[in-house]
Amino acid sequence: MEESLELNKHECKIIRSGLMEIASCAERLELALEDANVYEEMDTAARIVSSCYKVLSAIINIEEKAKLDDYRAVPFCLSDLVEDVVSVCRSTLRRKGIEIVSEIDRDVCVEADPDRFTSCLMNLIVNAIRNVDQDEGIVKVRITRLNGSASVTVSDNGYGADIDEMMEYLDDENASSGLAVVGKFCREAGTSIIVDDNADGGLIFSFRLPLASKSEETLNSRKSFIQGKSFSPIRVYLAKIDDDPNE
Repeated sequence: MEESLELNKHECKIIRSGLMEIASCAERLELALEDANVYEEMDTAARIVSSCYKVLSAIINIEEKAKLDDYRAVPFCLSDLVEDVVSVCRSTLRRKGIEIVSEIDRDVCVEADPDRFTSCLMNLIVNAIRNVDQDEGIVKVRITRLNGSASVTVSDNGYGADIDEMMEYLDDENASSGLAVVGKFCREAGTSIIVDDNADGGLIFSFRLPLASKSEETLNSRKSFIQGKSFSPIRVYLAKIDDDPNE
């Protein structure tokens, strides 16, 4: 029987564990070399760290798609989570010419899986960043409270794409691409995603999530779901930015 070349969840876990150990050691070495003013070797250590993140970013959606099989909706403050995600993205991209704009209604609490939502949002942000001009690109993240639901929108002023092709990527249940993960998130969350042309160029992706009840908001919505550790999913997803978007 011919063996499948596609990585499974267990294999990804082993790869991720090894890469995190290599990157952690390289980061500690980089700090030691900086203290010793050994800058050429310090640059080599930094390149090792960067390469580890690149490989981690290549497998994260394989793991993410598997995790979506265990989708667990809880109440959380969507406004706070998205503000935190955008803040991390801005900090990481501060040396690029891409502007990340946020328009977020305050105190919007929803019922969804916050970890899976974070990966969905990061895939949309990365997709937008990779398809805008590196000097004049604008990516906009908008959270709007509606009647009974919250609207999540990510748009850009980039090069645009064929909408039917984008929908095929979103609907492909056998793929592990970023848009396939977004599509699966929306299906698990019981929502539909809409893709449209942006008046400023580029594309608009939008979907809705159900609002949490008042009692759930009070008890659970203020928990922080953003990981501050070095290997946070946000940092791993941002390592995709310099990749070929067609891969």
